[in-house]
Amino acid sequence: MPDSPSPTSNAPVLIAGGGPAGLATAAELAHHGIRSVLVEPRAAVSHSRPRAKTTSARTMEILRRWGVADTLRERAPLTPAWSRTVVFCETLDGEVVTRFDDVFGLRAEPGDLVAEGGQQVAQPVVEEVLREHLLSTGLVDLRLGERVTALRATGDAVTCEIERADGSTYRAGASYVVGCDGAKGVTRDAIGATLVGSSATRSNLNTVFRAPGLRPAMGDAVHYWVIGPEVKATMGRLDLEGTWWAGLGGVDATCTPERAVELISALTGQPGTDIELLATDPWVPRALIADRWAAGRVFLAGESAHVNPPFGGHGFNTCVGDAVNIGWKLAAVLHGWADPGLLDSYEVERRDVAQRTIDSAVRNMASSGAGIARTAERIQETKFEEFHSLGLVLGYTYHGSPAVVGAGDAPPVDVVTYTPSTTPGSRLPHTWIGPGHSLFDDLGRGFTLLCPPGADPADATTFAAGAAVLRVPLTVLPAPTALAHEPYLLVRPDQHIAWRGEQPDASVLTRVLGRPPATAQRS
Repeated sequence: MPDSPSPTSNAPVLIAGGGPAGLATAAELAHHGIRSVLVEPRAAVSHSRPRAKTTSARTMEILRRWGVADTLRERAPLTPAWSRTVVFCETLDGEVVTRFDDVFGLRAEPGDLVAEGGQQVAQPVVEEVLREHLLSTGLVDLRLGERVTALRATGDAVTCEIERADGSTYRAGASYVVGCDGAKGVTRDAIGATLVGSSATRSNLNTVFRAPGLRPAMGDAVHYWVIGPEVKATMGRLDLEGTWWAGLGGVDATCTPERAVELISALTGQPGTDIELLATDPWVPRALIADRWAAGRVFLAGESAHVNPPFGGHGFNTCVGDAVNIGWKLAAVLHGWADPGLLDSYEVERRDVAQRTIDSAVRNMASSGAGIARTAERIQETKFEEFHSLGLVLGYTYHGSPAVVGAGDAPPVDVVTYTPSTTPGSRLPHTWIGPGHSLFDDLGRGFTLLCPPGADPADATTFAAGAAVLRVPLTVLPAPTALAHEPYLLVRPDQHIAWRGEQPDASVLTRVLGRPPATAQRS
């Protein structure tokens, strides 16, 4: 039995875990006006564990949608204009073997393909910005210093056991629970799911250190891959004030602080540089995916559902993608304009994205660490995908989902190259309406119907009337010039295309929202 009564809350969704997936789920729900309770053990965000450092162009588009992209860029110590380069070198003071430019979709200026370029910024900064945003919405009950220890679904509710920092416990109920409590959390076990896959045999050691006097001979870069010393490493700046990170390949938790400093010194090639070790964090690369992502009213998101090796920088961003997908669908169901059957499409859509991402990361991992190539030609051949993966970041599709209507084959997904497509399931191709004004800025929070030039206004009027009968929020927009050759496009709240066709018919909404036809007729 709980030690004390539950804090009162009328939130229909409880989120277990407040890392990237949990924060993003709460943000997406708030974007649609849905209240949530977010339970997170860490009272404060620790900067000693920078973890993810790349916020992809797609994630930045999502942050723009929530109104926080500019805030994150302002808070990021490193700007895309500062550097968009990855360098492979013998040491930081040695020979440059090769380099990659325009990496990770980082952009100093707006590009045609995306509303936002990628941003190099440590995960703790992103988490702090999102925590502040959630509090500003007034829709999120942020319960820090607490953890979900168990949960049980009963009928139309889920009851969670929650433990406070002082050891006392209480129960909290919600209509739905999203488990974002990571690979070691309780939510996955509670629904009987198992992580399936493999783990690397060698450990690595992430370090954070201060070295204000460290000046790489080859100039600025977002990553330095140092391949000369016995221990290979990836390293880079966390800020411009002398704080650095380094991931030491094949080094485990038995490494002493003194030894870690010796290894870092060897990587710099500047033995006289003063190095102050701030933190160490051992980890083992794992490629795992849950055998089920949902059961009844409980859903897994982020590292509860999949664990990615970090090579390529996609793990954090995939977590945010999960959150947006389940977030808008829960909001649609809770607002009453989608059938609960829509929630069945969550795993269908996101599992394939997660698997593709893991597969790419595993390929990148195979060409890293002790097995890394030593020649420029071979490095370019084996590592190009790791730093140039806009096709994976923007080109994933939900084609074949029950929440997507459309004939034809799914567009091929090329990890490296992104080719815009209006095939249903694809992300709507981006275009600028004016300086700093993206088409994405005009899309509604519900569905959006883009009408081709010369379309009969009566068609859109009839479609909007049908949407109103179904209580589906709809925005109607003329298609921009870049999409003028396309037929009607129905765009989902997550900016993916739900349907494409010559003659709009509101009955398509019943199909993409999980409503059986009989439900639509009774509405």
